[in-house]
Amino acid sequence: MTLTVSITELRNNISSYLDKVKEGDQVLIKDNKRRVTVAQITKVHSFDRDSFLKTMERVAGVFSAENHPEWATKEKVIKWLRKTRQTNQRSF
Repeated sequence: MTLTVSITELRNNISSYLDKVKEGDQVLIKDNKRRVTVAQITKVHSFDRDSFLKTMERVAGVFSAENHPEWATKEKVIKWLRKTRQTNQRSF
């Protein structure tokens, strides 16, 4: 959930807002005088190396030239990408 609070409200109740951030909420801090959001507080997620390695092992080989021949070579990838972008009317 995203909560929007004024600077004063945050200052007066910072511990309760930090508890909400720990639970996974996001806090947007708004300057009411200028009517702009000046900051946001979100939970920091740490890198879990073991989980990353398990995921990589699980998905290794999912995309290969055998099940995606259009990605077999660099040239084929470029051709496929251009065709897909034209079909979707996208340009970069």
